[in-house]
Amino acid sequence: MVGVKVIGNDSEFQPELTAAGSRLAVVKFTMAGCRPCVRISPAFNMLSNKYPHVVFLEVDVHVCQATAAANNISATPTFLFFRNKVRVDLYQGADASGLEEKIKQHVENDPGSNEDSDIPKGYLLVTMAFNQPVKLYSMKLQTSDFAQAPKCVKIFINLPRSMDFDDAERSEATQTLDLAEEDFKDDGLIPLRYVKFQNVQSVTMFVKNNQGDEETTKINYLTFIGTPVQATNMNDFKRVRSGISTNRVSEYSTLDGTCLLQYVHNVLVEIE
Repeated sequence: MVGVKVIGNDSEFQPELTAAGSRLAVVKFTMAGCRPCVRISPAFNMLSNKYPHVVFLEVDVHVCQATAAANNISATPTFLFFRNKVRVDLYQGADASGLEEKIKQHVENDPGSNEDSDIPKGYLLVTMAFNQPVKLYSMKLQTSDFAQAPKCVKIFINLPRSMDFDDAERSEATQTLDLAEEDFKDDGLIPLRYVKFQNVQSVTMFVKNNQGDEETTKINYLTFIGTPVQATNMNDFKRVRSGISTNRVSEYSTLDGTCLLQYVHNVLVEIE
C-alpha cells in the first residue's frame, strides 16, 4: 500500500490491521483542530510513499472514539505501531525526524524486509510497549498449527533500544521458556517469574525455534496478564450512593508538540 488510508469509522480499523498481516502498520491518531497534527501531516504522507512496504493508517479520535478509547489514546498526534495485529511500539509528538527514525528501527529489524538476509528458520521477534508501567505474572499464546508454535522463547523487558536477532541470541533474557503442548491449550497460561516483572514498560519476545522445526513460526494470539504498578486502592474512596455519567471529550495543547485529550465524566453523586 502506498499512501495513507484514512479510517472512516470504528468498524474499519481491525480489518485494516488484519489486512496488513506481518507488515508493519503505523497508525496516526489525530484530531481536527490539533495544530501539531496538521504540522506533521505532510511528513506522514511523505513517509507513506518512502516506505511502500509499510501500511500507514490515520484515525481521527472524534470520528472513531471507540478505537481511540480501546487503544488508550490520551494525546495527539500519537503513532501506534502494529505487526500481526499486535501493538509493538508507540511514538508521540510532531517531530517528523523522530517518527522516521522509529519507523526505520522496525523496518531494519523486519526479517521480511531483506530477502537476501540469512535468518535461521523459525526465528521471530516481537516487541510490545505498554502505556504505563505494569506488573506481569503470566502470558497466553495460541496458534492454529502446533508444529509452528513457539518452543524456546527468550523474554526481555525495558530494552533501551530495538533488538535484532544477533542481540537476542547473545543477550541474557529476563526469563527463558521451553514451551510444550499444554501451554497452547485454550485454558493454558504460561507463568512468568513475577519478581522479575515488577516494573515493566515494554516486553521483547524472541522465539528461537518452533515445535515442529518448521520454516515459519506462527502466533495467532498473544497477551500478557498483570496489573498496573499504580493500581487504584478502592479503600481510599468514600461510598458513592448514586450517579449518572455522560462522556465528553475536551482537549488542550502542550508545548511538547501534542494535544492532550481528557475524557470527562459528568457525575451527579451523593457521598456518604
